Amino acid sequence: MEEFFNKIKETFTDATLEFETVTIKVDSTEWIETHQNLRDQFNLKFFSWLSAIDWDNEVSVGEAPKESVSPSFEIITCLSDLANTNLIIVSTNIVKSDPKIKSLVEIYAGANWHEREAFEMFGINFENHPNLEKLYLPDGYEGNPMLKSFELISREVKPWPGEVDVEGMPEESESDKSEDG
Repeated sequence: MEEFFNKIKETFTDATLEFETVTIKVDSTEWIETHQNLRDQFNLKFFSWLSAIDWDNEVSVGEAPKESVSPSFEIITCLSDLANTNLIIVSTNIVKSDPKIKSLVEIYAGANWHEREAFEMFGINFENHPNLEKLYLPDGYEGNPMLKSFELISREVKPWPGEVDVEGMPEESESDKSEDG
């Protein structure tokens, strides 16, 4: 792993190695080039997953960050080499006011579903995606449920974690007790 990391570090200056995983932070303008390079030059041909993090100080649900953050979306991918255990996490940040980034589908076909999910749940536009349509939510649904600013109707009706209405255990009747004895 050290040898692999050293080769990565020669190409990507903002790379770290922790817990047998290499993490590379790149500017969003380098998103496509970075993934092409990792696939072609470093044999990272397996696209495992893509996700996003909504970094914001104002939250509707849960607790706000302990330290102030710059509102943004962090886009994260996980790539690996099928022949060994080399694993890389690639991340970039994009602005929330215009959440868009180029699609990875032409480089990794496996990014298709993941980008559609991030589009639907976070409202991130993956430019040049061949079919950027919803996967889960019904037609006409408004909003992006994974945004920290998104109000969950279910939590308005019953506050999280909510009280659970549990009926007590039925007591044994007197006739059941006498039959057992």
